[in-house]
Order: sequence, then structure tokens, then C-alpha cells
Amino acid sequence: MFIGREPELSQLRLHLDDQRRAQLIILYGRRRIGKSTLMAKAVEGEQRVLFFEGIEGARTPVQIDQFLTDLSRQTGRVRLGARNWREVFQGLGELVEQGRWVLVFDEFPWMGSGRTRIVSELKLYWDRWTRNPNLCLFLCGSVASFMTRHVLHSNAFHNRKTLELCLGPLSPREAGQFISKRSTRERAQLYMCLGGVPKYLEQVDPSQSLEKNLNRLCFTSGGFFLNEFETLFKEQFRSIKVYEGIAAALAKSPASLSELARQVGTPKGGGFADQLGNLIRAQFVREYAPVTVDGKRRRRTRLYKLTDPFLRFYFHYICRNQALIARNRKGQNLFRAIAGATLQQYYGYAFERLSEDAMQDILDHLELELVDVKEMGTFFQQPRGAKLGLQIDWLIKRRDGVWSLVEMKYSTSPIGKTVIGDVERKIERLAAPENISIKPVLVSAAGATAAVHRAGFFQSIVVLADLV
Repeated sequence: MFIGREPELSQLRLHLDDQRRAQLIILYGRRRIGKSTLMAKAVEGEQRVLFFEGIEGARTPVQIDQFLTDLSRQTGRVRLGARNWREVFQGLGELVEQGRWVLVFDEFPWMGSGRTRIVSELKLYWDRWTRNPNLCLFLCGSVASFMTRHVLHSNAFHNRKTLELCLGPLSPREAGQFISKRSTRERAQLYMCLGGVPKYLEQVDPSQSLEKNLNRLCFTSGGFFLNEFETLFKEQFRSIKVYEGIAAALAKSPASLSELARQVGTPKGGGFADQLGNLIRAQFVREYAPVTVDGKRRRRTRLYKLTDPFLRFYFHYICRNQALIARNRKGQNLFRAIAGATLQQYYGYAFERLSEDAMQDILDHLELELVDVKEMGTFFQQPRGAKLGLQIDWLIKRRDGVWSLVEMKYSTSPIGKTVIGDVERKIERLAAPENISIKPVLVSAAGATAAVHRAGFFQSIVVLADLV
């Protein structure tokens, strides 16, 4: 089942159709995000596609042997006797020097056994292959640090790539289509537990309740997600100890760089900052700087949050209970036993992430285009002296002098009038410039009571159905 990806698919096909010059398309994103499926969809209808995939953990001779085997199988030609990547690319170049060809190098970092030499060697031959304007090469990889540092930002491919795509998760609305016959609330809860990773969503049986699915996949011996964290991090990072420490710390609460380093027990120098950057590039963690309020440029404190829904769910409920889960061979409802008492509290925080990921839908609901927005994001200030602390879920600074202050609330029943007082206090503490008009927006999973609607305080009230 192919869901979503319309903007990415449109871009890929636009470049595939442009045969005025050879196309070098770099596609990267985390494991199981759907890169291979997207490429396969994009090249439908192409007559001559050669697909090669790296082997995780294999050494260079094994990678080359597999490449040559795949080349012979797909072309029907005699197997090349190449001994290194230069000879491989030389032989491949003789095949694709004329006519229409699409080459796919999937899991390119694995293909090079994690070494950068393959990048410089491919560059040498790519410069020769580009004499054929009908050639298209996909370089694809899951190891974000390798793809960004050694492919995207390398001197080898500087000014050579024609398209760069970082493939992210599906939106909450797209993810909900995997269980389209379930309730709106279940679709939202599915996203808050597993996120928008297609491979994860494909494991869900839409004929069963979310509770049954999560118990089978996460809380039963042999469940799909029990070893997913370890597999995910070992693939992305060579040494997972510090990375796991960062993720576990951020699963408890957001933190600044200094706070995070202290919690992990490591200096906050360049090495630690690089590791945190790798988690951001892998789309597990996000960096937040508060939007500016007074227009003055100053250094803004940055907070880091673990925003991947599955990782948050894993550290909250699965990680500490693995020994018990491993004994659950009969499929008893450990999900309810372990998560039941705190699940609504968990959804309360996760709903902010869902709303953030559905921000385009919120903008559409407010009839705002990106061209109408000067700046948007979270806003937070620490208490200092007479200044009180403040946390605003999302602030949209519009070009027309209006700021939309977005309050996000998760509950199982409509929000009452107390929310108006809460937001009024936030507006007062925000101390916006006098020429700015503040229009509050409520994003509520269960909507709002009739009294809140009658008060007319909120410019707009966004409900769950608007997001998923």
C-alpha cells in the first residue's frame, strides 16, 4: 500500500523526466521510512533500471561480489571480473554510456562498508558518466551522518547533485490512512505511539483495536518492536552507549546542551555536540530555539527534545519491562497492565508532538500560507528576577502584525472555560510589542465546551478530525 509522498514523488518524477542532463539524486532518511518504496514508485514505467543494494556489516569484497552478481543477473551479461570499486564503475560505465538508464545504489554507506573511499571513486566515474544526459543515478542511504557529511557535503559531489531529498515520516493524516476504518481518536493514538514510519504502520492489523495491536507488537514475546530500538541505533551509530544515554535522558524531559551533557555524564565539547547532531540528522531529536518576541537579535537558549514517537513510547513503556515482556508468550494484555494507568498522561505530552507534526493542517485551518508567516515555533522563557517563566506551545508571527498563540490540549472530554484564564495569563506574560495583536488558537483533541465557544475568546478551535 503506497500512501502519501505526493510532493516527493512529484519532485522525483520531474527530475526523471528532465533528460537535458544526467541526474544525480541523493535520497536519505532513517531506517524503514520508505525510501526504497518511493524510488520504486518513482521509476515505474522506466524500461532499464539497475538496482543495487549494500549489505549491512559486510566487507568490501563481499559488497563488490554482490554488486557484480546483481549486475549480471539484471543485464544478462557475462559477470565482470572486477577486483575493486574502480574496476566495477569502469565496467558499469561502459554499459550505461549511451541510452536511457536509471541506476539505484540503495544503502550506499553499506555498499562502501562505511568507508568514504567509495565516494571519491564514484565521483571520478560519475564525471565521465554525465556525458550521457539520459542517465539518472540514485544514491540512497539510511545512515544519516554518512549521507550528510560524506555525500551531501563532500567536495566530491559539490555542485554535482541535481536533487537532495531527506525523507521524513508520514504526517498524522497520512498515517491514519493505515487504519482508516478505526475511530479518529485511535488513529491519533496510533501516531502518538508509533509515529509516521510506514514499515511500522504496516504491522498494524486494521481489523483489530489499537490496544490489541500494541499488545501483540510491543508487549508480547517475539513482537515486532521488541528489538527495534537496538537494531535502529546499531545501524545508525557505531557506538550506541552515548546515543542511548541521550535518547533516554530526553525521553524524561527536554534539556539544554549543558543539562543533557551533565545527565549523560560526558563533557559537552565537540564530540558530544556531534553525537547530538547525528541524532538530529537521523530525525530522532529536534533542536528548539524560542521565537523572538522583542525583535532583538540575541543568543537564544536551545532545548533538545526526543520527538520520535516510537522512541518515546519505547523508553516510557517497553525498555524497563523487557524481561517481563519476554515471558509473555500467551499474549496476555501486558499493554493495559503496564501502560494503562499513565496512558492519558503520556498522550497529553505526545499530543503536542502530533500537533506540531500536523502544523500544515493547522495553518490550513487558519487559512494561512507560509508566505503569511514571518516566524513560528515554540516559545519559552526561564523565570529571572521579576520575570515569570512562560511556555507557549506554538507561536505564529504573521506578516500582518497578528500573532497566533496556539494552545494544545489533550483530553477525553471537551475543554472547559479554565483554558481561557490559562491563555490570558500567557498573553500577559508574553509582553508582546504594543503594535501586535494576539489571536489565541485552541487545538483540542476533544474540542471545547459550549461555554468556551460562546465566549468567543479563541480565533479558532481545531479538533482531532482536523489533524488526522
